[in-house]
Amino acid sequence: MKTRTYLFLMAAAILIPVALAFWIGVSMLIDWERESRIQRVQETARATALLVDREIAVKEALLRTMANSESLASGNLAQVYRLAVRLNENDPLSWTIMVDSQFQPAFNTLKPFGAALQGSGRTFVPEVLRSGKTRVSGYFVGATSRRPVVSVDVPTPPGLVPRYVISQVFDTRYFERLFSNNGLEPGWQVGIFDSRGNTIARNRKGADVAGKPMHPEMRTAALYAGSGVLRHVSHEGTEVYGVYTRSAATGWTIVIGVPVAEIESAARTAALYATLALIALMGFALLIAVFLGNKLTVALQQAGSVANSLARGAIARPRLTKVDEVDALLDGLHYTSQALSRESAARQALQNEREQLLVSEQRARRMAEAQSEAKDGFLAMLGHELRNPLAAISGAMSVLDMPNLRPELAANAREISRRQLRHLTRIVDDLLDVQRILSGKIVLQHAPVDLAEVLRGCVEAKRLVDAGSHRWDIALVPAWVDGDRTRLEQIVDNLLHNAIKYTPAGGSIAVRCRHGEDGREVVVDVCDSGVGLAPELLPVIFDVLVQGPTSIDRAQGGLGLGLALVKELSALHGGRVSVHSPGQGQGCTFTLVFPLRPDGAPGGAVRASTAALGAH
Repeated sequence: MKTRTYLFLMAAAILIPVALAFWIGVSMLIDWERESRIQRVQETARATALLVDREIAVKEALLRTMANSESLASGNLAQVYRLAVRLNENDPLSWTIMVDSQFQPAFNTLKPFGAALQGSGRTFVPEVLRSGKTRVSGYFVGATSRRPVVSVDVPTPPGLVPRYVISQVFDTRYFERLFSNNGLEPGWQVGIFDSRGNTIARNRKGADVAGKPMHPEMRTAALYAGSGVLRHVSHEGTEVYGVYTRSAATGWTIVIGVPVAEIESAARTAALYATLALIALMGFALLIAVFLGNKLTVALQQAGSVANSLARGAIARPRLTKVDEVDALLDGLHYTSQALSRESAARQALQNEREQLLVSEQRARRMAEAQSEAKDGFLAMLGHELRNPLAAISGAMSVLDMPNLRPELAANAREISRRQLRHLTRIVDDLLDVQRILSGKIVLQHAPVDLAEVLRGCVEAKRLVDAGSHRWDIALVPAWVDGDRTRLEQIVDNLLHNAIKYTPAGGSIAVRCRHGEDGREVVVDVCDSGVGLAPELLPVIFDVLVQGPTSIDRAQGGLGLGLALVKELSALHGGRVSVHSPGQGQGCTFTLVFPLRPDGAPGGAVRASTAALGAH
């Protein structure tokens, strides 16, 4: 039997089960595509609900600001009215009303302040004042505007006399703005319904259907579940998938109706494309089998001919494989393989072993020499760095032992001793931190940390120490990471200390924090206009016990461990650090990259940020 025949049989054995499994997969693909499309609609519905909640939350925060303002507490209603007008920003679809506990309106931003206003029919005022909670209304027609509206009602604090309810009223067309920027397909129908099932807004013919009840089947489904999917016939007679979700903040229901034909056609199109792709792949596989069969037959025939020419002897034939081409190849190679393979393999193995041993020995020798040289240099530098502060401390002690020493000289000697002791403490702390990291004994206390706050705190501390010697440029954005706040402060402090140390007085230092292009990382740049780095120092500047041809730390003092600590502590946080410098005298830029928290800021931090926004 020919090799080509075996290839055809193997291809058939593979493709026939694949074809059978494909038809099962097509039905699964149709279901998956349908679910995928519906899931996309559900995500859009949830996004729309979040947009509605955001609009309501923003207005509620602004109303809370007015309710707790000093102007209202002092009874300056004119000032409160002006604040309300500014908050509305001349939006014709939203205005503010303030009503007292006797249902008498204090002002309505649709009218000038002091204009005569009709008595309010807002019977919910006592309930809102009694509960002290925000109320979000359903659909109703405004007494003054005569328009279909909804409102957000916020009570003033209990200690205020008289008490008021401040309401932000929205024309129902206000929410139609949300539909234009939410990625809706042209054939989709989107509606917002209040807790009673009345229509608030819709992306099509919103003015005509405002206040009308929700579809009965959809209303029943929404009452029993906060979110879901219902296949039904719409008011217009179109069969649709109704995807609905309920807003937790307002109690409103957002419904997106997508025609069934649109969902099903996409699934059938995907199945058709998959079928065509399978047919094309099967045809391509057959063509490849034919091509490879021909090539293999020719190759085996040639190999058998060459092997037979090398044999030059008559030896017993090996057992047949029933494949003509392979049998011919075995007949030729059997005579030469036994004689040549052992000798060639042994010779090659010995040669490879010798080469590997030589390379390993040379590499080990170079590494040992480099480590020995680096250790000697580091010990010499350590002795020099310890000798200088100890000599200064010894000199200061000698001054203090002098009789009749003037107080100013004694104070200066003590200050010199304290400064040199701080220098010694920093050297010892760096040595201990490097030893802990290299021995794997350092433990991080992970917690959510706003890296911008860490940067701001470190910069403020360094600016106080710097005492105006440099120009500072700070640009920060909130960036929450999981990490050890103390170690993050140590990383930033080392980079800032390095920038101050090697930037002459009058130079500039810039600290910037931004999100990466993919939105999953935060990037911190520490730039200075200082002495810069020589090109030969860039590859080794973060290594421990490695110094370049010209060490910046020997010029300015220190062991050169600060940047090694930055590198290792950054790696423990899942981050990385790099440096760029155009050259000596042109400054340098250190760049830190850390992964952002997948969940963003903690819940408490979000509420704190929202409260801060409302206070301003």
